Amino acid sequence: MRICIGVFALLLVVQGVCLAAPRVTVTPESPRPGEVLFVTLEPEQELLRAACSWNGRSYPFRFREKSGRYPLALPISADTRPGKHRATVYWKYADGAMGRESITIQVRPRDFGVQRLRLSSSQAKKYSSPDTKREKRLIAAALDRVTPDRLWRGSFVMPVEGRISTPFGIKRYVNGKFSYRHRGVDIAAPEGTPVRAAADGVVALADDSFLLHGKTIVLDHGQGVLSLYLHLSRIEVSVGERVSRGEIIGRVGQTGVATGPHLHFGVYVYHEAVDPFFWMKLPTGRGR
Repeated sequence: MRICIGVFALLLVVQGVCLAAPRVTVTPESPRPGEVLFVTLEPEQELLRAACSWNGRSYPFRFREKSGRYPLALPISADTRPGKHRATVYWKYADGAMGRESITIQVRPRDFGVQRLRLSSSQAKKYSSPDTKREKRLIAAALDRVTPDRLWRGSFVMPVEGRISTPFGIKRYVNGKFSYRHRGVDIAAPEGTPVRAAADGVVALADDSFLLHGKTIVLDHGQGVLSLYLHLSRIEVSVGERVSRGEIIGRVGQTGVATGPHLHFGVYVYHEAVDPFFWMKLPTGRGR
């Protein structure tokens, strides 16, 4: 469902033409923590700049589609409290005329649950080992990418078939102490099972030397959307390579810190982890 926000009564005058404020469309209507809010601006003329303030951060509308629309995907953190939240859209036309519109977003409650793990002392130490700083830095740099072309079309596909051993967002305790919130889904499958690209993209990272994350791939799907694949036994793509949805990019393994063969699969929007299953069935009209 979409919320179609009505235009302001105020009209902006640009080059002698009366322009209404851009039409703002938001979907889904009532998202949950860990999901994504799709915001689209539809101005009557090209904008000089525009941005949306959401959850304490400003996200610019960087991209203009051929239709003249400006799309933006806003991540809803798993830590977002349920209730009413406000997103404020700002825009400016070439002649300096500007405006803003506030939108109320009702975030529904969600319980992610808790998972308790027992790891050997040598495995547990890898979480805080100085030797993992390099891999964390490289993964963070890859997830920071915001490229202009939207390569993904339609809903994502599951990269591997298997049992979901750890869902997204669960609070993970390691050896009795809270460690972190799980930022992806773990899919248990036999070692060597093919891992496929969840959507069209470009390989942003492919590294087989990581101590904590194991053999790792990051795919850039464009406009701030990326996917992450960890603990692989083999990597079958190279950095800069263009891949298609469903194409084999690696194999399931248990490299790095892993209690058994599985794929850790994550999806990130502007470096914020979101629920991969949300992308398996996108809201009507998104991702086309």
